Amino acid sequence: MTTPAPSQPANPPTQPPPGVRIASTLCWVVGILTILAALAIGIPAISSGAGLLFIAVNLLAGAIVCVAAVQIRRQRKFGVLLMLVAWAIPTVVALVQHLPVRGSLLLLVALLFAGANWKHLR
Repeated sequence: MTTPAPSQPANPPTQPPPGVRIASTLCWVVGILTILAALAIGIPAISSGAGLLFIAVNLLAGAIVCVAAVQIRRQRKFGVLLMLVAWAIPTVVALVQHLPVRGSLLLLVALLFAGANWKHLR
């Protein structure tokens, strides 16, 4: 029996399907944009005293979406659950504070891509 040459890996890494990669990339974009928007809007609002909860909730949601992106790229179903949690946190906080609820179109598209590729996730 021969061993593989050192230049050739024993098990070449496989790429996730394109839909999974698109969903993961969209999650990264949404997560980073959410964090940047929370900082850009929240830091000036802190001086008025009302921005601390806004910045904390949106930073948490952005970080969760970034973790979801990693999990989806690893083809884990847990990443889709994290995306749902990241969507729900700001929504619930806005409803509790009687504020208008706004969603992220990119997060919805990423969630649709992840759901469409559910069979590739484990």
